[in-house]
Amino acid sequence: MNVAALMSNAKDALTRGNRELASDNLNTGIVILSRLTINGVTHTEGASVDRWKERFWQALEDNDLMED
Repeated sequence: MNVAALMSNAKDALTRGNRELASDNLNTGIVILSRLTINGVTHTEGASVDRWKERFWQALEDNDLMED
């Protein structure tokens, strides 16, 4: 699954109040982006990998989904 779809799914889940599904999608996105970084990929789906990471982390923080 691509990162844009994961972000969209997370936003939809948040709209429906499904915080667990949103968290799963956001964390999965971060894992995928981390793998891309390890493999030397710098851009994906119209943005830098770093920008995508910022978006996913920000969504986790803004919605109080960060794990302790």
